[in-house]
Amino acid sequence: MNEVAIAENIQENDIFIFVKIGNSSYAFPALNVLEIIKLVELEYPEKMPSYIAGILEYKGKVIHIIDLRTILKIEATDYDVNTHILIIQGKDSIYGIICDEISDIKKIDTKIIAPPPFALGSSFTKGIYLNKGHNITVINLDSLENWMKSTSDEETAFSEKAARLLPRDISSKEILHQRKLQLLEKTDNIPYTGMQNKDVYISFLVGGSTYCLEIVHVGGFYKYSETKIIKIPCTPSFVAGLISIKGDYLTVIDLKRYFDNEPSDITDKSTIIAIQSKDFKIGFIADEISDTLNIQSTALYSGKNKNIKADNKNEIVEYVKDNKLYLVLNVTEILNNEKIYVG
Repeated sequence: MNEVAIAENIQENDIFIFVKIGNSSYAFPALNVLEIIKLVELEYPEKMPSYIAGILEYKGKVIHIIDLRTILKIEATDYDVNTHILIIQGKDSIYGIICDEISDIKKIDTKIIAPPPFALGSSFTKGIYLNKGHNITVINLDSLENWMKSTSDEETAFSEKAARLLPRDISSKEILHQRKLQLLEKTDNIPYTGMQNKDVYISFLVGGSTYCLEIVHVGGFYKYSETKIIKIPCTPSFVAGLISIKGDYLTVIDLKRYFDNEPSDITDKSTIIAIQSKDFKIGFIADEISDTLNIQSTALYSGKNKNIKADNKNEIVEYVKDNKLYLVLNVTEILNNEKIYVG
């Protein structure tokens, strides 16, 4: 996938990653996110802008890791080993943004993003999205990157720098150091190619298997326990029923039944992944949402898993990372299967 195609996908799909930074919630365009990693050991040269927590070698490039709290002048708390970094692909550069928690990945209807009530940070805010009574600030990454290029951040005392928030205890520093070594090992000898030929996938658990699908197909995530399933008679056993989402009815597919002929074990983590399609409205039951992955199309190969039924072979390809098998859904093939739809 080239950079033009990526830009078009961002505009058409409007999928965002929701995060917590301090006491506030923010949203970032998902297709600008190359990777989500846990905090690692960072280097910190003496003369750096106050909003930079450190620098990191990432796939042959030295990138800045920034703290939005310092830029937006909001209350800052210490980082810990559970802190995350979003690796962002900007217009001209790659950088990282520190966040405390990854809370959701979902599609936003941009028509309901309200203009900011005030000029926060001049133009870093694209708008405000209201989600279940909570305001989520949608970040304008272009404006943020332009500001970073043009700002002349004056030298400040270390007590005012973002780097002061990094863990200092021996145990945490050892964990961060090991993570850095693992990151370097994972990316060693991999040439930097930006987002070219790379797609972003969301991974999730179904039974004892880990599945993935391209994030551009995701229309939203809904807790199973918070939805009402309408049972439909005379349908295949893998059709769990219908749910109503904002006036639309989605056919809910139990993926465990669909692929393994066994029912899913519904828990408080069970989630319905709504699939974004112009023609069809379906959702998949997942046991638990996991992480995002960046997968090159050349790394996918035809499935040889003996557990996959013969009539599902075209609907799954496989991907292996760190000796772990991921079953990647071919959403187009699944959507072409007429038996999944309730008439």
